[in-house]
Amino acid sequence: MNDDESPFATINSFTVYVEPYLDTYNKEYLNIITVDKMPTGALAPLVTAISRQKLSPFHATCAFSTNCMLAISRYRNKGLCKKGNQFLMAEDIPSLLSFLQNNGYVVDTTITKMIQRSNINIGNTACDNKKKMVCIVSNIV
Repeated sequence: MNDDESPFATINSFTVYVEPYLDTYNKEYLNIITVDKMPTGALAPLVTAISRQKLSPFHATCAFSTNCMLAISRYRNKGLCKKGNQFLMAEDIPSLLSFLQNNGYVVDTTITKMIQRSNINIGNTACDNKKKMVCIVSNIV
């Protein structure tokens, strides 16, 4: 590694969140499961970038907030939509954790607990304070 390369660029971990999403097609709010970066391995084909919709006309727009979120799809065929449940939601967390474990991922409970107890809301910005961290996951390659 030369001096211009970040030592963090090769870290193979990601954070799982539950965050509100406005489904404009079905006109409803959903708490979907998202990740902070594209994972490697078996989960990667299930992650898709979607537009972050403004949750309310009263919700402030942030200049530094991204308009994309990485949502975990329920189906491998990302074009498949079954009555608005194309993304994993909060109630799917146990299934997601089983999927991760069965596919070689490690949920780092020690670091997850440490961050949750520290009252540091990673992933949240001043304009995006509804996102909740579920866990930090590593993929052993």
